[in-house]
Amino acid sequence: MLCTKMKGQIKALLRDFDNFVDNHIDTALQITTALKNLLSSPVADVLTAIIPGDIDDTIKQDLIAALGKAIDVLTIADNCKQNTDVNALLACFIQQVQQRDPQLQDAILQKLASLLAAHLDGQRLKQNLYDLYTQGKYAATKS
Repeated sequence: MLCTKMKGQIKALLRDFDNFVDNHIDTALQITTALKNLLSSPVADVLTAIIPGDIDDTIKQDLIAALGKAIDVLTIADNCKQNTDVNALLACFIQQVQQRDPQLQDAILQKLASLLAAHLDGQRLKQNLYDLYTQGKYAATKS
């Protein structure tokens, strides 16, 4: 009963949320879903595999910059920081995530999605709000 009520409240909150941020969260979740798929079958060009082809070039460049910054923030990838190439950084990050429990992998990818959404949105809100909305959007898509 409590979970159903909370789920309804989260969905209502998401409906009222800024559509602009909502689109960024969708994009960020697409990226992290693609990364999750790569955990079981890595590819040589990670960027091409995770960034949807229909994304505008400006947003694509912004995503590439955001990925570098977001991975830098996540302490799980501390030993990946020496990589200057984004593909190498992502490959290292995937390797680090692969070593974690699957539930922790999901948590890491959700945090990465919220960091990406915040970057794409220009950090207009506090990070904890991006975390909340990303988790809510992720939970809403899983139900």
